This record gives sequence, structure tokens and C-alpha cells, in this order.
Amino acid sequence: MTDMTRFVDTHIHGAFGQDVSDGNPEGIVIMARRLPEFNVGAFCPTTMTISEDKILRSFEAVAKARVKLDNEGGDFAAILGVHLEGPFLSPVMSGVQGKDNLISPDKGFDLIYKLEREFPGLLKIIDIAPELPGGIDFIREFSKKYVISLAHTDAVYDKACEAFEAGAISVTHIMNAMRPCLKRDSGVLGAVMDYPDVYCEIICDGIHISGSFLKLLFRALPEDKIIVISDSMRGSGMPDGVYLLGDTEVECRGGRTYFGPGGNLAGSVTNMASEAQVLEGLGIPFSLINKALIENPLSRLDIML
Repeated sequence: MTDMTRFVDTHIHGAFGQDVSDGNPEGIVIMARRLPEFNVGAFCPTTMTISEDKILRSFEAVAKARVKLDNEGGDFAAILGVHLEGPFLSPVMSGVQGKDNLISPDKGFDLIYKLEREFPGLLKIIDIAPELPGGIDFIREFSKKYVISLAHTDAVYDKACEAFEAGAISVTHIMNAMRPCLKRDSGVLGAVMDYPDVYCEIICDGIHISGSFLKLLFRALPEDKIIVISDSMRGSGMPDGVYLLGDTEVECRGGRTYFGPGGNLAGSVTNMASEAQVLEGLGIPFSLINKALIENPLSRLDIML
């Protein structure tokens, strides 16, 4: 499916001026054709918290893009399936995700059934804040078919543990958009330490998480459960400027994203090749970098090449 020397990005919203949530098949084709510039050989197009109609259009666009790429051939990053980031996220930790389109998991069962019915096999990863109404039941219902990943969550340690017991096997961009790890309230990260089979996505641009903390995570987490992601938006691979992420204007400047009056982070403009260089500069062994950027992302999706 992909060249094993190339990276696998399982959480990417956009790049090169394109965004998955635009619902434009040609934009996704452009992303797939150009991602090899970042040494990416496969990816999961990732949606934002947008309306149900826009989610459906995004899935349709991904499906059409995959057919077009397969028919045309040539060099491109293979589409592994869709990563659904939202709408089952906490309004307390939603960040740049559109609050108006958030829904609680107990009201989201029909959306997942509809996506599977209309686009069978395309959905791969579902993000969820497990503390929301219906969160644990949602995980029990869908964890047998999809990767369930804790994300944009205010879950305390006990609730995160309950989510893992229910079938969640992943955490989305650990330490970002979630309750912090404190000495008397260790939150999701504390729970991860007690569940060594849980995969952890990490944005390794040196901005979302400091270099010293990245080194700590690579020492503390099981080496076969670390997944490097870009979480990039359409400003990746583009000049500095203002770009839309979902329905929100985001300034991209100096390798960083800014939104809102506080200049909060909103995704990234990094890429997998750049992150590999960051990790190499921190002294992370090549074998661990290779696992985190190629082997582990595929393992989480249960894809063997």
C-alpha cells in the first residue's frame, strides 16, 4: 500500500492550501500527490468538527479522491481511511474545533451508522471525549470496528481508565487539548501510563510539546505505542498568512499557528519530515523514530504491509 521507507501520517487536516473539510475531491488528490514531498507514503485524511452535512461531503470527497488516484496511478500518498476528529469533543477543551457543531456521543450513534452505510470501510479512527453523556456506551458500541481515541477531553484519570476498559485504544495528540497531568490529578496521561497497550499520538514540532518533554515521553511510553502525527492544516507547505481551518481563520507565522485573541495554537504547519528532524536533533534513536513514523501508525490501524 505504501513504500515502507516513507512515513505514515494518521492525523492530517490539510496542507498545500487544501483541507479535508472542504469536501473537495481535487483538493485531497493534490494533498496525496504532494505529500511525498514530506516523505509521506500514506495518510488518514482528518475532518474537523463541522456540520453533519459537511462531514458527509468530506467522506464523499475522500472516497472519490481515492478512486481517482487509484485509476490514474503514479506517485502519491495512499489514503488509508478517514480520521473523524469531532464532533464528539468536550466544549471545555474544544480549542479551534467549532463549538456550534459539537454533539454528545449519546446523540452520535446514527451518524456513525450512516457513515458506515454510505461509505463502508472508509472510517478508521473516531475521536471522543469519554466524559460526555453516552461516551462510555459509544466506546463499547464502536470499539470493535474502529479505533477509538480520547481527544479534546476534560476526563480525569478514572474516566480515562474507564474508557480504556471499555475499548478505547488510543489518545489523540497527547498533552494537547486535554486536562493536564498534575501530581494529584494525573488525567489522561496518568491513565496511559497504567495501560501500556494504548497508542499515543504526539505532535513533534517542538512547539506543541517542548523538546525536553518530548524526550520524557519517548523514554516513558512503550516504543511500539508512540505515533508521530502532523495535525497539520492547509497552511503547511504554504507561505505565512491567514488560512481557514474548518470555519475558523488561523494565522500561520514562523512555523506556528495562532487563533483567537490569546493567539492559541490551532493545529500545526509542520510535516512528518520536519518532525523526524526535530526528534533526531533531540537524540531520539533512529529505530524509535522509524517505529513512531511508520510502523506504529500502521499497527494502530491493524494494517500489515
